[in-house]
Amino acid sequence: MSYFYSVRGWLEASPSDFPKIVSTITALRERWQSHDKERLYMKGWCWSDEPINWTRYLFYGADITEEGLTLLCDTIHEIALLKVEISGYFHARGEDGENIIVYKVDNDVLTEERVSARGSA
Repeated sequence: MSYFYSVRGWLEASPSDFPKIVSTITALRERWQSHDKERLYMKGWCWSDEPINWTRYLFYGADITEEGLTLLCDTIHEIALLKVEISGYFHARGEDGENIIVYKVDNDVLTEERVSARGSA
């Protein structure tokens, strides 16, 4: 039986970098078309086509397995390879509430912190 994480978060980008990032996510979606799970998980990415002031946001939200977490990190790494400035935050909470993973993107570097919910209020 699979263990699922509820993931939600975002990336921040400049308006000039935004089209390159969208293009990369779109290409990754195409790459995973023949893989059921990955194709499904890539659908979690969304964004507004209309700019709102000076920062562009790309959002992610889905219930995914550990494989999906790997895919999320791989996607962020692919975006970082574009040499664009991105920052962001993603929160993954295990289905039982016991496992929490926080992903932070700062200056194009992705970090991961695993937190145990045991003993927390």
